[in-house]
Amino acid sequence: MNRIQHKQSKPYSYKIELVIAGLMMSGVALLTTDVPFHVMILKLIQFIGSSIEVIKQSCISIFIRPLVQMEFSDLIGLMLITSSFGLLLRQIRQRIISRSFESHNCPVCHNRLHRIHRHRWQLILSKALYLSSGYYQCESCQHSSLYFYEKSPHLNRG
Repeated sequence: MNRIQHKQSKPYSYKIELVIAGLMMSGVALLTTDVPFHVMILKLIQFIGSSIEVIKQSCISIFIRPLVQMEFSDLIGLMLITSSFGLLLRQIRQRIISRSFESHNCPVCHNRLHRIHRHRWQLILSKALYLSSGYYQCESCQHSSLYFYEKSPHLNRG
């Protein structure tokens, strides 16, 4: 088998074709309607402007006002709780890394582990803790384990 046939082809993405089709349908719709285009653009700009104003006022009333009206001791307490939560997550992350071992042998029967696909919750956990993870299963005893690794900048593991 030669090298060219051995390469796997990437799945083809139809994003550009969909954009072209959307632009073509928009053009046809504009040609067939009697509504002036500048009126539609003006209404869209007014809608976006009013939406941005509502979002800005909501953010101020939700985040800024409570902080300004909060007592200084409450603000310090909130900062201490936030920092302790961050330190707790860091400690959990370090403990996970220290307990996960690099050996790819089954802890039950000591046969070789083989990598299998992770479940969605395992992927979310590894992203949340900023760790790389691998899910392994033993073919002889069907034991499966999730192993965590430090994220390395040169490795592209999830």
